[in-house]
Amino acid sequence: SIVPTILFVGRLKQYKSIQVLLHAAQLILKEMKEVQLIIAGDGEEKKRLMNITKNLGIAGSVTFSGKVSEKKKIELYQQAWIVVNPSVKEGWGITSLEANACGTPVIASNVSGLCDSIKDTYSGILVPYGKPEAFAKASLTLLRDSTLRDKMSLNAVEWAKKFSWEKTAASFVSMLQ
Repeated sequence: SIVPTILFVGRLKQYKSIQVLLHAAQLILKEMKEVQLIIAGDGEEKKRLMNITKNLGIAGSVTFSGKVSEKKKIELYQQAWIVVNPSVKEGWGITSLEANACGTPVIASNVSGLCDSIKDTYSGILVPYGKPEAFAKASLTLLRDSTLRDKMSLNAVEWAKKFSWEKTAASFVSMLQ
């Protein structure tokens, strides 16, 4: 996309801490007015998050696209400049690897699950959990620096190739034995 686009993909649940991303977006928009944020997913937090968006005065720059098909999700990953995951915890950051496989770097909370699916400063950037300023700073770095973003995009694809369902299944089976 020619418009700097930040994407979140996932269920709109409290533990996903999407309000952190919204507060970060407010800071980002002060520096880069043209940025668009797309939130793809549905859940019980949607109404609350939409209200936060209105209260922060950023509703014009945020799209809640609801649940999307696999095809649409891949298109969104490919269009996004960065994917952001502010979650407090993840079993395994599958959306991080999906984004990376599409060549999109990920900025995420440095928490269990996400720190395993992102190679910091290589396929994305890990930041302290719950800190909108840290998310905004990392996002602006990648949004502004196309050379760094392109390098991380290539790295992201390489990183994602290291993970396949066969490998994941094999390691899971070996853990069970």
